[in-house]
Amino acid sequence: MNSFKRASNLTGIAVFIMSFIVYFLTVERTGSLWDCGEFILGAYKLQVVHPPGASIFVLIGRMFTWVAELISDNPSDIAFSINLMSGMFSAMMAGLVASMTMIFGKIILVGRNGETNKNENILLSGTGLVGGLTAAFCTSIWFSAVEGEVYSMSTFFTALTMWAAVKWYSLPNERTHDRWLVFAAYSGGLSIGVHLLSILTFPAIALLYYFKKYEKPTIKGAFFSMFLGAIGIIFVMKVVIVGIPTIWKNMEMLMVNGMGMPFHYGVIPTVLLIGALIFFLLRYCHQKGLHSLQLLTMSALMTVIAFSTLGVIVIRANADTPVNMNVPSDATRLIPYLNREQYGERPLLFGPHYEGQPSGLDKEERYGILGDRYEIVDDKFDYIYKSSDKILFPRIGHSDSGRPALHNQWRKYLNNGETPKGKPGQLYNLGFMWNYQVKWMYFRYFMWNFTGRQNGKQGYHPWDKSKGHWVSGIKFIDDMRLYNSDLFPEYLESDAHNKYYFIPFLLGLLGLFFHWFRTDKEFGVLLILFLITGLGIIIYSNQPPNEPRERDYVLAGSFFTFSIWVGLGVLALYSLLKEKLNMSGIAPVAGSIAIGVVAPALMLFQNFDDHDRSSHTAARDYAANFLESCAPNALIFTYGDNDTYPLWYAQEVEGIRLDVRVINLSLITVDWYIDKMRRALNESAPIKVSISSEAYRGRNRNQMFFINRDTKKDQTINIYDELKFIGSPKSKYQDQFISRTRKLVLPIDKERIFKNGILPVKDTANIVPAININFGNDAYITKDQLAIMDIIANNIYDRPIYFAITSNPEKLLGLQDYMQMEGLGLRVVPVKSSSDRTLYIYGSGRVDAETVYDNVMTKWKWGNFDKEDTYVNTSYGAEVQAMKMVMLRASADFAERGEFEKAANMAEKYFEAFPNFNFPYDSSIFPFINILIKSNRMDSAKKHLRLFSEVTAQKLAFYDSLEEDAFNSFKDDFGYSMRGADDALRSLDKIKDPSFSAEIEKLLGDYDIQKMQRNN
Repeated sequence: MNSFKRASNLTGIAVFIMSFIVYFLTVERTGSLWDCGEFILGAYKLQVVHPPGASIFVLIGRMFTWVAELISDNPSDIAFSINLMSGMFSAMMAGLVASMTMIFGKIILVGRNGETNKNENILLSGTGLVGGLTAAFCTSIWFSAVEGEVYSMSTFFTALTMWAAVKWYSLPNERTHDRWLVFAAYSGGLSIGVHLLSILTFPAIALLYYFKKYEKPTIKGAFFSMFLGAIGIIFVMKVVIVGIPTIWKNMEMLMVNGMGMPFHYGVIPTVLLIGALIFFLLRYCHQKGLHSLQLLTMSALMTVIAFSTLGVIVIRANADTPVNMNVPSDATRLIPYLNREQYGERPLLFGPHYEGQPSGLDKEERYGILGDRYEIVDDKFDYIYKSSDKILFPRIGHSDSGRPALHNQWRKYLNNGETPKGKPGQLYNLGFMWNYQVKWMYFRYFMWNFTGRQNGKQGYHPWDKSKGHWVSGIKFIDDMRLYNSDLFPEYLESDAHNKYYFIPFLLGLLGLFFHWFRTDKEFGVLLILFLITGLGIIIYSNQPPNEPRERDYVLAGSFFTFSIWVGLGVLALYSLLKEKLNMSGIAPVAGSIAIGVVAPALMLFQNFDDHDRSSHTAARDYAANFLESCAPNALIFTYGDNDTYPLWYAQEVEGIRLDVRVINLSLITVDWYIDKMRRALNESAPIKVSISSEAYRGRNRNQMFFINRDTKKDQTINIYDELKFIGSPKSKYQDQFISRTRKLVLPIDKERIFKNGILPVKDTANIVPAININFGNDAYITKDQLAIMDIIANNIYDRPIYFAITSNPEKLLGLQDYMQMEGLGLRVVPVKSSSDRTLYIYGSGRVDAETVYDNVMTKWKWGNFDKEDTYVNTSYGAEVQAMKMVMLRASADFAERGEFEKAANMAEKYFEAFPNFNFPYDSSIFPFINILIKSNRMDSAKKHLRLFSEVTAQKLAFYDSLEEDAFNSFKDDFGYSMRGADDALRSLDKIKDPSFSAEIEKLLGDYDIQKMQRNN
């Protein structure tokens, strides 16, 4: 009964079971946003996901989906099985953290070789329980545990790799136990097929090895061992992940181009070469008795064997699955896929700042398959910068997507609000690193996990005190850091407003210092792991300002490491109770565990509501709404992750609207994706594309420069003639591809329009003779623009063509006036309408209100957000806004035509679909209230106006209570609320209900803009 091993096993199992039950209760039952839909369909059908691939995730996930298919006919259970897989791996991670906590605790109590008694085993079980459950209920870890993404499995492999090394460290110093180090290397190798975070444990593992093998360690020796661990990371990244495919590529070129062998035969000499190298190294080590070198060689071998699972990516790429990202079907395509070249690089040691201007291009030729051999088909370009535009350790080299303007905001902020002069230098470089990358993108996330979180809104700037900060729950501290919260409306408080009152944080600090003072060597190991998986990732990723979403999930390794110290805080409490209060027996054991358990218990209860996705179906439902907005056999261009991956998931996994072809505007810039459009997919016929695959291949037609610099000299040319010209060899001039004009017309055949049912006969008078495409003052056409034109011109008579309403307007080729809103898709039609530019993309063209009405009222679903009072992640914002604007335009169109019944029904549907308890009312709802008033549905209008007024009055009272510094963070919200209050008061004359008017004026009368103006 006194066995430490038994206690450790039982505690780990208990932590796993408790964590898994919580995850099971909160895991999402369908697909989620972002990359989840892609990973789920990738696992379900063994498809090729985005670089650098996730072979192990896909293979293990396929087993889970197979079980789901065996026991259920519900297609959404495919997603449920993958999401539950994430929960299982996170629960196993928590169990491993519990085990590591107990091992470190045992070393503190009795040393590595000592024996523990019954009370000590109970105490250590308590430390493991607290450490493991703290890790399980960290907000960043829980987030990944309930969705089908790679980060849960990645965190498990990080914990498994470290746990194997810690277990080896705790065992007697015998060679037979070194197998645990080999297993750690194998675990790290397997993690390559999920994510690379696990290999960050290598420096800490090297430190463990040094402390165990050398009786008198030195600081110099410790640093050298960590250096060797870092070499291990470089070995995996450069030799295994890139080096082996490079050998294969070179052998492939020799075998195919040099010897005329079939494709892929280069893998044979590659395997033989690596196998021979490993064999002779092992033989040499055995003959010479070089145990350490043999251990390293065996570890390298197991890493390579684990890495070989990457072969599933190449195999499935050659099968050409429906989703086949980058088509890494041979060695020449696999290397850029593994290197994630499409995402670009951020120099770490020496590189340009964000104002640096390229002075040239560095070109690297790329091979691909042409006929029966490999030929140069593409180029990889890298910008060359002057030394004067470069800085050491560049943290500010982000020059894309408007980020220079964001950097200028940060420069001004760090310069005490004054606009700085001159180029950004090292002072700003290091200031940005410390204030944004370290404090904002790491320390803020760390505090989220161990002190509490302000709300679920994404935080972009520390000077905006309204969103994204950490809080504690201790009012005077939070108010001092942020704002006076006395009048903050309780109903507006986010479910993600979590308060731990510093308890996990302080317990972790107590455990950290206790660990340091009692066993400084083992503390040093954990400290290195904590820093590398935290700040190390921050330094390496070199994050730019304003990421698309919060990035806390990549730091899970750092958070579970601190959770070990939270668990060791129980030991520190035990020591205090025993030594300072002279408690004895079981009392200090029970007391310390009881106090320690408060930390994970508090995290569990505070985090449960905002991590409970068990009733959510929004990602799947919103994807279905996109697809159901399209006519049969349609094409729809989508833009971002959240209007593409969920649609792929809905089709590939749940079989929703397989006739619709989804075309991603971000991917259509490359040849392999354009080629995939030419093929049938599910129930969708091949897309007609007139320009040949050869003409689009690789570097061909990346840019087509206009012949005329002066736009006045451009002639208007038929688009079919110009596509024929661009696709021909005539379009190449002095190594550049050219286009003859910026002004194109797509002629319209009315007879074919009516014959194919593209428009009803009632539109006869509205049909234009041609659709005009004008590139304005642009200097060239890009490949994606060319492909979009090609697809529209060659399919407009055969298939309905839509742009997702969430697309970037710049991708619409200036066709806004030729759009027709039919739902979440803007259909390209040969009718020119006046767009409402004030409504951004939502105001494009005209609205087919009848079709929208049918889609919204009979086909659209709302993700249970219309029924369940739950936490709605802000990532749904774009989709929610899009649906709101669609419903608004349709209802306004009905009202304008005098069809008030349908206008009011649409307005009522909006309030039903987006209730105040999940989508707090703001001024944007007022057009719907006005429509209810115009439609004479006064009871409904008053109901929503009353609720809106109550919400707005509380908001305005809160804003009035703020000091000027805090008020600046809410200035825009204040303006919206004031505008809403004015709208509400103005509407009272239309409602003509004196008692109701008095009620609203009592709530909002103090904020009557007209009265304020008169008084001033």
